[in-house]
This record gives sequence, structure tokens and C-alpha cells, in this order.
Amino acid sequence: MPDHEQKAVEGEGKSAPTPAEMKSMLQADRLAREQRAAARIKQVLQEERCVMNPVMVLANGNVSGRIEITAVD
Repeated sequence: MPDHEQKAVEGEGKSAPTPAEMKSMLQADRLAREQRAAARIKQVLQEERCVMNPVMVLANGNVSGRIEITAVD
């Protein structure tokens, strides 16, 4: 059997991402996850024949938001 040199794969020819690159990668990942979640929610609402209604509630001088799910039929 011939002797083979083993080379490190990790880190070879690449440097660690810069903070700006890391921030960009995280933002892209977050956007992709939000888009996938929104698509799944939209699909389920269509399957169940429901709609989302955003509601703003004023109580004790504080405004808070919530989402109500309502069947269309």
C-alpha cells in the first residue's frame, strides 16, 4: 500500500468570515426562514378556509397586537 499524505480539509484556503459577511449570512438565513414560515401559514389557512385578522387592543393605556384566526364559512 502506498503512503498517502492526509491534508486538512477544514480551513484550507479560506479565512473566517468577516463580521459584515457573518451579519449578511444571518440576515439571509432569517429572511429565508420567515418566507418559508409565511408560505406554510398561508397554505394551512387556505386548506382550512380561514383568514388572519390582525387586531390592536388598547387596555390600560397600552396598545398590544394580536392575530385572530377566523373561518370564512
